[in-house]
Amino acid sequence: MAQPNLVKVLDVCRVAPMPHSPNSATQTLLPLTFFDVLWLRFHPNQRLFFYEFSNPQTTLTDTILPKLKHSLSITLQHYLPLAGNLTWPPDSNKPIIQYSEGDSVSLTVAESEANFYHLSGNNFCEAEKFHHLLPNLPASKTRVPILALQLTLFPNSGFSIGYAAHHAVLDGKSIAMFMHSWASICKRGGDSTLTPELAPFYDRTIVNDPSNIEQAYLNGWVAHNGPNNRSLEIWDLKAPPDAMLGTFQLTQANIQSIKKWVTAKWQEKQAFHPSNFAITSAYAWACLIKTRKLTSEKVLLVVSVDCRSRLEPPIPSTYFGNCVTGCIVYADTSKLMEEDGVAIAARAIGEAIGGLDDGVLKGAEEMMSYLFSVQKDDGLISIAGSHRLESYNTDFGWGRPKKVEIVSIEKSGAFSLSDSRDGNGGVEIGVVLKKHETEAFSSMFASGLEYHQVHGS
Repeated sequence: MAQPNLVKVLDVCRVAPMPHSPNSATQTLLPLTFFDVLWLRFHPNQRLFFYEFSNPQTTLTDTILPKLKHSLSITLQHYLPLAGNLTWPPDSNKPIIQYSEGDSVSLTVAESEANFYHLSGNNFCEAEKFHHLLPNLPASKTRVPILALQLTLFPNSGFSIGYAAHHAVLDGKSIAMFMHSWASICKRGGDSTLTPELAPFYDRTIVNDPSNIEQAYLNGWVAHNGPNNRSLEIWDLKAPPDAMLGTFQLTQANIQSIKKWVTAKWQEKQAFHPSNFAITSAYAWACLIKTRKLTSEKVLLVVSVDCRSRLEPPIPSTYFGNCVTGCIVYADTSKLMEEDGVAIAARAIGEAIGGLDDGVLKGAEEMMSYLFSVQKDDGLISIAGSHRLESYNTDFGWGRPKKVEIVSIEKSGAFSLSDSRDGNGGVEIGVVLKKHETEAFSSMFASGLEYHQVHGS
């Protein structure tokens, strides 16, 4: 039975960058790098920020909405490419990012009758209920917007800000910089200055490509469903009809107790000192494998690695665009299902990431063909987001988000990582499961924490 549409669209407006001066640039072109081309037809990043706000509806429409629109226009001064489009001109061998004077970002304003507190809670919720809170990126073969936004008002409860961002233009680090910039400018009443850590760096010549990885990726896309398939249309991935999104917490104490247990498990064989990231990812990975009862002999975990500080020479942390590569972690399915599965998973993750010290882009030219070969593999799980992006610091002036939800994992089957709302060093893990799997996962996640609290203390 279809879900009733509880969202009413009030307005669809366009927000253009506020001109710096009468002599502002009328056009900006930004070339793609091989880091960008890899994501050319991937589904957009979709994230929701829920803000609790119990004031009357008139305050939302008369105060909050104008402030958000005004500060967005100012922020886009610094992020001009986000108001533009990804295009593939007939005379170009690859797509380009193009901003022209008059370009703008679509902002949908809507009102929802849904239960704000149910949607912004941690319990499992039907993924379909989030769809009406998110905008779309309408793509054609030659053009697709880079960013779309939606502000949804929940009368007497709060509001949500949702975005859809094209993955071939910006990675998680870049979209987080934009959201933090927008929030900072809004909170400061429209002051257009940005701190150095939020000022985007656009110089693409700093990315070296001696192995011609870009051409390998372009060849892969053009040949996929080709020949000569120069389309920018986005992969139409389908989520399971009963997909459920849920959020689980690992506190700093949880992470430390699991880490002690894992370290002790390996002490007798070959000493291993896992990072917090390896522990968190391993725990989520093992719980998912056990819940899904996979029958494949091997399972794979794709870890996105930020290359900014790992390249030679390193590039600025504020580099705008994609600068991530995939690190593939392999493990035997049967071993992850054993009692020591978390320890085995943590070691596999730690060693795979440690191997990047030999060259973060080693074998990167094969990544495209590899993705095509495994995209439908049930044993493949990836990780979205990062706790280092500090999503819960996105404060527009009305407090920290009550909840941040990465909705796009419903299509990729990934699990997501985020910082914790209470800011105590914990991690939030977002998972997508079929309805019949939710109870088993919840039970396994909780019982595992109890076990490690006893045995890891």
